[in-house]
Amino acid sequence: MLLNKPKNFLFSILSLSIIVLVWWILAETRFQQTGIIPTPMDTLRLIDEEMRKDSFFEAIFSTLQRSLLSFVISFIIGSVLAVIAHFRKFIGIMINPFIVICRSMPTMALVLILLLTVGSEMLPIVVAFLVVFPLCYENMRTAITETDKKLITMARVFKIPKWRQITGIYIPSMLPFVFSSIIAGFGLNIKVVISAEVMGLPSMSIGHLILSARQGFDFGVSFAWLIIAVLLSLICECILRMARRLCMPYRYPDSKIIKEFIGKFFSKRYKPQR
Repeated sequence: MLLNKPKNFLFSILSLSIIVLVWWILAETRFQQTGIIPTPMDTLRLIDEEMRKDSFFEAIFSTLQRSLLSFVISFIIGSVLAVIAHFRKFIGIMINPFIVICRSMPTMALVLILLLTVGSEMLPIVVAFLVVFPLCYENMRTAITETDKKLITMARVFKIPKWRQITGIYIPSMLPFVFSSIIAGFGLNIKVVISAEVMGLPSMSIGHLILSARQGFDFGVSFAWLIIAVLLSLICECILRMARRLCMPYRYPDSKIIKEFIGKFFSKRYKPQR
């Protein structure tokens, strides 16, 4: 597995190079006159200009705050309802129509309807909750269902306490599904929040800056903020994947290297005072 990592890294670099090459070709040929899609170098220059503005980090933190709040609410409510629905089947039957409706409803239609009822500031949080909640609920139900029934039966036969069953059987078995739900759900959550910000125009956000640049016919800046949103989502995904490796060292042996690096970093930075 470790031997394949350099090869995987090379393939990732190759794929990224192809994407950048296609991007550069389109910018230099089809969209050269309109300026809708700037070249990679022009995009980097525009990103650097935006980073020098006071509104840059304020917009990013505002969008991240909404994304984090909406996802935490979705994950907690989805997890609690999934546990209840697993042990009380009639609850799962009652929740299922609501899950189907949320999963099937078009996002843009949902944004336009809620814009008139919840206001622009709460709109991204509510829309992201209604879109991400079904994903969290279904993944948590799958995680509980996939727990090894033989281990649970054995624990009951040997009269192992409930809390030991939860910490020793349920949680280790559910962790892969939980982290998969978090990684997929949070990436989707950021995209939905930014889309709702574009429509709802909450004060100082990534979506607000994208639409403001678009309305001013500054397509290059709008595209630069689109790239910033993609990079923000990728950074969050990398952090979550690292957290998954740290929480499941039995599945990722190379996570010991990350733990040692973090331990050395903090031991050098915060030395105990005598």
